[in-house]
Amino acid sequence: MNSAARCAAAVMAAGLLPFVAPSAPAGAVPVAPGAGAPALERMRREVAAATGSPDVPCWRDITIRSAANGRYVSAEIGWDGPFYGALRARATSVGPWERFIVCRDTGSGVTRIRAQANNDFVSAELDYAGARYGLLRAQSETVGGWERYYSNREPGGNFSFYARDTRRWVSAEVTFRGRAYGTLRARATSVGAEETFSW
Repeated sequence: MNSAARCAAAVMAAGLLPFVAPSAPAGAVPVAPGAGAPALERMRREVAAATGSPDVPCWRDITIRSAANGRYVSAEIGWDGPFYGALRARATSVGPWERFIVCRDTGSGVTRIRAQANNDFVSAELDYAGARYGLLRAQSETVGGWERYYSNREPGGNFSFYARDTRRWVSAEVTFRGRAYGTLRARATSVGAEETFSW
């Protein structure tokens, strides 16, 4: 059993949100194979190569909303330095920074996320310490270990997602204050409200 399948099995065995068949999320646009931009097709092929799946669905215009505060996740591309592209659950409405492309293999849950605002992949940053450890940022042009996730539901419902290289669930840090409020970090070992989102 490969690592993706082991993660999927562990999620189901732990009684977390079950894997379900694909559904068309409201407002999201399913992108048929061959119909997307070259970057989207590369993203789809990379997930297919990682999973061995011949058919990987992708969606455009996906929003991500935190169950902990009801806010939409934004890719903060107006910031500079180490916070450029930071993902934060802070928006009360949807604009360009709150739209993402998601490709997800149904069988394994292997997921890639790309911000439409800057067309960069979402990374879990492991080279920071303290409160910035595992910070999710839309800042990568390529996919490596930091850009690999597993999610336990297709777009269209509540889900949680897991960063492969931190082996941790992604949290919306709603207890942080100021600029750090609502930042997404791959740091949790269990799933609660801060680790629950809706596509």
